[in-house]
Order: sequence, then structure tokens, then C-alpha cells
Amino acid sequence: MPTDRAAKRLTWGVQLAVVLVLSLLAFGWILVPAAVPIGATAVLVAYAIVVYVGDRMYRGGIARTDLIILACGVASAAVLIRAVAVQYLGRTADNAIMVIVVLALWLVPGVVAAARTRRIGHAVFSSTLSAQIGSLANVAFILASYYVLRGSPAQERFFRLEGTYDDFARSGVADFGTFVTGHLFGGAFFHLLLGGVVGALLGAIGGALTVVLIRVLKLPDRRANAIAGRIPPCV
Repeated sequence: MPTDRAAKRLTWGVQLAVVLVLSLLAFGWILVPAAVPIGATAVLVAYAIVVYVGDRMYRGGIARTDLIILACGVASAAVLIRAVAVQYLGRTADNAIMVIVVLALWLVPGVVAAARTRRIGHAVFSSTLSAQIGSLANVAFILASYYVLRGSPAQERFFRLEGTYDDFARSGVADFGTFVTGHLFGGAFFHLLLGGVVGALLGAIGGALTVVLIRVLKLPDRRANAIAGRIPPCV
């Protein structure tokens, strides 16, 4: 079915994004062998496993919400990437507003999935997928921009704004490149881990509340049964 193919393309797209970020981590490791991205790599492997298993368990639910998942994931990526990009311009982003917007975008797919399927599992996986899309794009941008802008005035401005030079002075690490690359790999680990965990939690909370609300508001009469009869069966 076309909807199943769309769901499959979505999950394959996330898997390809995992491979892209793994490649960027490998490139950084080649540049600085002393910095090993073990943590970030482990989370990416977990991403791939979650998508593989979830695709087989919840593809029917994804088929009903694939556009919402993709739209919210891409929108959250744009918000996260913008926060990094403005720092290269010497400005700071309002992190509180950014976090609220991103969390809201990750919550929406779970609520929609629960409303359409009445299944909390579908909600968890839908929000997790959106969070993975946003987190993968954000980490890919951070790593790629560092490699491309190494030694440039824009990157020096970014480091000054972030306080990277002060952190390096306090770290005791002899080589600045090793310190920065290790810092990037650590940041990639936390961004990816938090993205996946928070996405799953938001999906569980939003899905549970939505399912409960639907059951509470369900009309116990013939008209409710007639309406229910027109709703496609849950998968």
C-alpha cells in the first residue's frame, strides 16, 4: 500500500541519517585519533535498532502519521540548527524558548498517533522518530560545520561565545584540537541520548493522556457506535 511504502521510506531515511552521522564521527576520529566517539556510536546503534524493531511493530501506525512525524522532526531540526547557526554569527539564541518549541514539536506526533490508533505504543514510536530526526540533523550540522569551518574567524567567534577557550585552559589537555573534538563527541552523545529518551517519554505521556481522554469522552450510545464503525480498525 502507498501508506506502507511512505512509512518504510521514513524509517529508511532515519537509518540513512544514522549512517551519515556515524560517517561524520568516523571522519573526526580519523582527524584526531586520540578522541574516540564510543558513546555517540553506541547511541546511534541503539537508534538503528529502535527504528528497525519499531518499523515492524508499528508500521501501520506510522503509515497514518508519517507526514506529521516528518514535518515535526524537520521543524525541530530547523529550530535546533538555528540555535547553533546564530552562534556562528556572534549572537546567542533564547534556549528556553527553543527547548519549549522543540518539546512541543516532538509531543505532537505522539498525540496524533494516539488519537488515530488508540495505541500508546504507536504514540511512543512516533514521537521517538520525530526526536531522532531532529537530533540526528542537529548533530550532523554541528559536526559538519566544525569540519568545514576549522580555523575560520566564524569558528573562533563561536568558540569565544561558547567559552571553549576558557574550558580548554581549565581542562589540562595539551592539544586544543583533541579537546574540541572530544568535546564535540561528548556533545553528540548527550544530544542523541536526550533526544531519543525525551522523545519516547513525550510520546508515552502524550499518548497516554490522549487515549484516556478519548475513552472518557466516548459517547455510550448508538451514535457513538456508528461513529466508531466508520473509524478504520487499529493496527
